[in-house]
Amino acid sequence: MRLKALDQMHVSAVKSDSLRPGEEFEVSDSIGADLLKRHPGKFVELGRRAKAEAKPRNKAEPAPSNKSPTRRKPSAD
Repeated sequence: MRLKALDQMHVSAVKSDSLRPGEEFEVSDSIGADLLKRHPGKFVELGRRAKAEAKPRNKAEPAPSNKSPTRRKPSAD
């Protein structure tokens, strides 16, 4: 969730310094909802992230075609 600070405020979950009026920042939906509920006059919601952006892609990239296989056949010595 993207929020905009309307007044100077310190939110340690966002950054170590104080948020300045007009400063935009991004937090999780649960933290953003909590901030809006606790301080209704201090923040305004700018929007939410799209579902595709919110979830990271967890699948591994396929191995390059020039990469050798990791298993080797035992040598017959």
